[in-house]
Amino acid sequence: MKAFVKYGKNPYEAGLCEIPAAEPGSEDVLLRVAGCGICGSDLHAYRASYGYEWVQPPVTLGHEFAGTIEAVGSAVSEFGAGDAVVVIGIQGCGICRYCRSGDTNRCYDRKVIGLDMNGGMATHAVVNRRHLIRLAQGIDPALAAIVEPLSVAVHGLSRVEVRPALKIVVTGPGPIGLLCAAVAARSGAEVLICGTSADEGARLPAARRLGFATVNTDQVALPEAVAGHCAGEPPDLWIEASGATAALEASIRLLGRGGNLLVVGMYAKEFTFFPSTAVRAELRFSFAYASTYRDYRMAIELLRTNAIDLRALAQFYPLDRAEEAFREAEAGRTLKPILVP
Repeated sequence: MKAFVKYGKNPYEAGLCEIPAAEPGSEDVLLRVAGCGICGSDLHAYRASYGYEWVQPPVTLGHEFAGTIEAVGSAVSEFGAGDAVVVIGIQGCGICRYCRSGDTNRCYDRKVIGLDMNGGMATHAVVNRRHLIRLAQGIDPALAAIVEPLSVAVHGLSRVEVRPALKIVVTGPGPIGLLCAAVAARSGAEVLICGTSADEGARLPAARRLGFATVNTDQVALPEAVAGHCAGEPPDLWIEASGATAALEASIRLLGRGGNLLVVGMYAKEFTFFPSTAVRAELRFSFAYASTYRDYRMAIELLRTNAIDLRALAQFYPLDRAEEAFREAEAGRTLKPILVP
C-alpha cells in the first residue's frame, strides 16, 4: 500500500513509499483512510526538529485522520465493516489513574499514532478498537480529519469561562488558534485574531473568511490593536496559540485585572517573567494539552450540526502530492492540508 513515511533520522528523509499491506490483529480494525491532516508535529518530524529525536523511523506519519472500516479483528464487536470512524490521535494506556478518569491526554505512557506507531498518511491504517469514535451520519469522513484539532480547541476552551460580550485576544492564527476562536465565538464573545506578515498568505485571510476581526502586528503594534478591539479596556481572556514567547509576555502585560490566560501553544524557548505582576492583577493561568475522548465527541457534534465552518480551513491534496503539501505547509501557504488517498 502507499504511505508517506519518515524513513530516516535526518531532516526531510521522508516520502511516499510502497509498504506491506496493513493487517489487523484481534483487537484492531483495518481502516480505509478518507483523509489525514498535516499537523505541526508532522512538520517537526519531517524536519527532524529539536525535541523530536524520539521518533524512530521508519514510521508512517499522521495522527489527524478518519475513514471507513474495511475489516475487524476477531475480538472486535462494537464496530463493523462500513462504519465511519475518527481516530484518537494521542492514546493513553487505559489503566492508569488519568486514563480511568478520562484524562487520557495526561497519561505518562501515552502514545501518538503517526509518531510512535504507523499513522494515517496512507491508503489504509490499523487502529486498536479502543482508539476509535464513530462518526455521525452525514459527516464527510475526509473533512473529519479536522476533528482532532477541533477537539484540541474544545478541550482548551473547557478550561476557561467564556460568556457573551467577553473581550478575547487570540495570538497565533494557525488551525488551533482559529478553532479556539471559533469555539469561543459560539458563546457570543468578541474575538480579535493577531498574526504577523508571515500569516497573510493563508492564516489571516482564513480568519477573515470566518468573520473575525484581525490585525497584522507587523503593521499595527499589539498594544494599540488590543486597545482598539477592546474600546480602550484591557481584554478579559487571552488565548496564546502561537508558541512565541514574545506573545506570551505580551499577554501577561496586556490582560485586564482578573483576566484569564489560556495557553495552547507549544514553545521552543524558555520564558521568564516577573510573577508579582500577575499576582497584583490576580491573573488566572490555564494550560491545555491535546484532548480527550469526550472532547472528540463534542467536536463531532459541532461538525454534525455545522456549528463551525471547517471547510474554510481545509485544503485537500491527493496522497500522491504529499510532498508538495508538506512543502506548502512548511512555507505557510496552506492552513490545514488534508491528504486524501
